Amino acid sequence: MKTTTQIFQITTEDNLHIVKATAYLNGRDQQRFRVSMNDSPICVFGWNDSLGRFAIMKDARDPEVIRAAETLIAQKLETLFAREEAA
Repeated sequence: MKTTTQIFQITTEDNLHIVKATAYLNGRDQQRFRVSMNDSPICVFGWNDSLGRFAIMKDARDPEVIRAAETLIAQKLETLFAREEAA
């Protein structure tokens, strides 16, 4: 599987953020995304059953991401993932 990085923009509270997301499969063949916002340290998004969407896989090393940004990123990741599944 060739990994590619998607770059997209989101806006929260009139702040523009540049997001870089790279899809990969973890050791259990589960979809994950390495995500960086405005060149911040990377955090990992994965599917969260209780939320019914992609969300940050919490880790003490994760950068602080506001909930509005996490939600917008999750929506975009779901769109990107659906597009890749269809290809």
